Amino acid sequence: MKASSLFGDRSCSFLLSVLAMAKVFFARRPLARLLSTFLCSLIIVIRPFSRLGGQYAFLVLALKELVFGVQENLAQQLELTVLNILGALIGIGVSTFAKYLASLAGYDTAAARATCAIFLILISFFAGIAKSRLVRLQLSTRISCFISIWLLTNDIGVRPRVLEDSGNFLWITLSAAILCLVSLVAMMAIFRGSTTNFETETAATFALLEQCLSSSLYRVGARETKMTVSYYRQLHSQLLQQSIKLNETYSQAAFELRIGRLSLQSIHPFVGIVEHLRRELAWGLSPLKPAQSIPGTPYSPRSGAPSLYEHPNSPASPSSPLQDSTFVATIEPPALTLAHAILDAMKTVEHLIFVTFHQRSTGETTETAQSVSGSQKAAVHAAERHLKVARIQMREVLKHVFDQVDMQQRAEGKHAHLPKEIFDCSVAAIALLQMAQEMAKALQVAENVATLYEESPTRLWYPHITLQWLGVPPGPFISDDNGDLVIASGGGVDGEVVDVGGDERLTVMEARQGLAERAFSFTLVKGRPLPAGGLSMRYRTYTASASRMDLKLGDSKPWTWRYWSGFISMLWSTERMLRLRVWLSKRHRAWQHSSHWRHGLKNAIGVAVLSFPAFMPESSSARQWFQSFRGQWMVISYLWVLETNTGATWRTGYLRLFGTLLGAVYSYVASIICGTNPYGLVALVTAFDIPITWIILKTSVTPLAVPASVTLPPILFAPYIHPDPSTSPLKLAIIRAVMIAAGIVAAVLVNSLLFPRHCRVLFLSDTSRTLGLLSSLYLTLSHDMFRVHRTRIHEERRKTLKLELQIRSALYRLSALVKTMHDELSLLPKPLRHYRQVIITMQKLLDLMTGLRKIRENIPRKETVANVFKERREFMSCVCITLFACQHAFRAREPLPQFLPSARHAFANLESHVQECIRRAREEDPHALGLSLVYAFAEQEVMQNVVDTLEELLEVTGRLFGTSAWLTHESHFSRTSTMEEGDHGWYSTFKWEEGAE
Repeated sequence: MKASSLFGDRSCSFLLSVLAMAKVFFARRPLARLLSTFLCSLIIVIRPFSRLGGQYAFLVLALKELVFGVQENLAQQLELTVLNILGALIGIGVSTFAKYLASLAGYDTAAARATCAIFLILISFFAGIAKSRLVRLQLSTRISCFISIWLLTNDIGVRPRVLEDSGNFLWITLSAAILCLVSLVAMMAIFRGSTTNFETETAATFALLEQCLSSSLYRVGARETKMTVSYYRQLHSQLLQQSIKLNETYSQAAFELRIGRLSLQSIHPFVGIVEHLRRELAWGLSPLKPAQSIPGTPYSPRSGAPSLYEHPNSPASPSSPLQDSTFVATIEPPALTLAHAILDAMKTVEHLIFVTFHQRSTGETTETAQSVSGSQKAAVHAAERHLKVARIQMREVLKHVFDQVDMQQRAEGKHAHLPKEIFDCSVAAIALLQMAQEMAKALQVAENVATLYEESPTRLWYPHITLQWLGVPPGPFISDDNGDLVIASGGGVDGEVVDVGGDERLTVMEARQGLAERAFSFTLVKGRPLPAGGLSMRYRTYTASASRMDLKLGDSKPWTWRYWSGFISMLWSTERMLRLRVWLSKRHRAWQHSSHWRHGLKNAIGVAVLSFPAFMPESSSARQWFQSFRGQWMVISYLWVLETNTGATWRTGYLRLFGTLLGAVYSYVASIICGTNPYGLVALVTAFDIPITWIILKTSVTPLAVPASVTLPPILFAPYIHPDPSTSPLKLAIIRAVMIAAGIVAAVLVNSLLFPRHCRVLFLSDTSRTLGLLSSLYLTLSHDMFRVHRTRIHEERRKTLKLELQIRSALYRLSALVKTMHDELSLLPKPLRHYRQVIITMQKLLDLMTGLRKIRENIPRKETVANVFKERREFMSCVCITLFACQHAFRAREPLPQFLPSARHAFANLESHVQECIRRAREEDPHALGLSLVYAFAEQEVMQNVVDTLEELLEVTGRLFGTSAWLTHESHFSRTSTMEEGDHGWYSTFKWEEGAE
């Protein structure tokens, strides 16, 4: 009985595994892939069709796998088909023109071979530039090179073969494209349903926001929770990834063909709203740290210093639990009501997105659309009313909550400082108010979507051909070389942010040499004045010397060398010439350091070296070797493996190498089994595509599966089309595998030795740049806060938002570099865990600075800014010095100084003075400040979190680069006294525990 039950359990588990595997394949895309493989194999073995492709007919399968693979939906497939056919036509057209010119020079002449070689190198060069610059054209550029390699390395100078070979490749391209498209359409007729992802992911993100907010509601009442901090961090990390993914998905989905009532652009505002809600959860409702993890300072109101409810001359008293419970009991009910109203609004938006985008458009009447729209509008209006009432109630309670606490204290005759729970509840309440404001905007967008759904007919939405559609990312999206956002030290007005390319900037010495040569009063770029200060003194000095030189030239004779040398010198320093020189210098530096041009050069150099034997005389052994071994596969695999950085090239290289070996082994076994039998060839190739499809669709090692599938056609179908008894299946499999492996190794070597772009170097330089952007953002926030006449509010806000957007893109690029860095070979150890911690810390800083920007719009400026200007200045300087020290450590890869000004000490000093100013204002008027007082306390809590995050950043930076320590455990001073001294205005980056080991 036990044996039979055990056998039954095993049989059941095996059956479940088989059903799960079958479920993966019984879907639209897997079956369409298998059908396309079957059809491509079929037209190769059917003689009337294969004759149209000539000796290259087996390349139909290769192009199907490399370029025209079946996508998720019809829009993606049509886009892929159109773009790649255009790329193929360009390759065929240019190669045909080159072969025609070569035929004019004669068969196998030096001019003919040179013509084909030059055209192939130029095609590879420009294709490499386009591939690096325009993301969406990667496959189009590769198919252009693929076809050009085959056309330009065969039958050089043979005029009858010019049009014939081009016609063969035209048939191969169209066959692969059409069969993949037909396969997808056929499966769409069987498996109906929507496959678009943007609206689904938007709705899922709102559901995740609901989960995060629900799990953070304990913060409102400063209660304990049984949930672990790791669970909250996992939720917030998942929300961050989902918010970033929405940007990516929209950048793809917005430029695709689709059928429906609504455009995806109608729900695009939800992307920004989701990010704002995520940030407010991050800075206002993040998990609380244990009390002992935030050390107090001698001047901190949270550790016994004079504060709002304690006169400086009165004796300090401990925190009053009754006062704390009074505050929490007052603020908790309206806060929870507002939180539940926000949750209801999120559910309403989520349901509206699902209903309006997943209703069947075909056959839907206008009455049905109006009914759906009406019900959704009613739900939106109800959520709006509930949210508005809860928000107003919350604001009224916050206006008078401290009045009630004051009354409580006066009734008891006590003076106690505010406990930390009140600061926590204040920042949580302000975060809920900000979230309510964002959800009000979301409900307005949802109402507009419902109205459009009711009024719009079902139509075809098509993409507009723009640079974004071609893959040039706009602001919110990632770009490999996004440029630096720097504060113009000389060329801007009032610290204006100037977006310039990081590779185009002139050094200080070059600028002085170029700009100080002639003292004309002109502007460099778009009316921006020349920098003042020492450089302007040079201009005035040079003006006098230039005037004296003009007088000397006037005394010289026109036929003398002195006259002409002086004239050329004056002409070289004129205003227009100086502008031209600066412009040419910037263009030269941009070209010299451009990663796109460098990638194009690597593309061209590799193709030139690997294809060199193909352009030697026909009688040479190198030419014969290239033709007999089909060296074209070596060049093609080189182009497919060469990526824009070394890490990605290494990963693609070794995966493609393993895939090539796997395909060669299977091809050899299949050739032994079926030989040249067409039925066996079609069956075995289609059967091999089953595991290949699973690897491509369900794993992350797609580069392993694609070359395995591409290796089959030249080994299995080439002997069928052109039988060669002298070549055994084993020899053919080895030759093809060796050629493809040689191209892979060549790509890895070229990308590692020629203009290498190591992910580690890119990460360190980009991290330094991001820290500089964070420093610029904090300076911009402080500059706006200290401005007396706020006449440029819109410009300042635009500048701040631009900086936040740049930092967000930079952080996303850093995350991608860390992932790629894992596959990069390096003699030095790669501290990936510390690198990830740096990214998380900078993300926290960005979120906290965003919270500061929103909170500072409502703080009482007299009590928290004007009266504490000196303390604010000290704190701001400490923050900027800390960021600058970390920025320099990452840029120069040098250790941190041992002692830095303590931001914690400066904050404690600022906090105590702010508390004193608020106390005086409240003594003069018990009802003063009102709601702005809660904002003031929320700002203090966020600034406290900024200090904690900065110390985390210093700690991880010190672990990466070390500390230039001059006072260690070996010194004569005691460790305790040194650390106590460090609390008074200085922060030590030296870790005594590590130094003692």
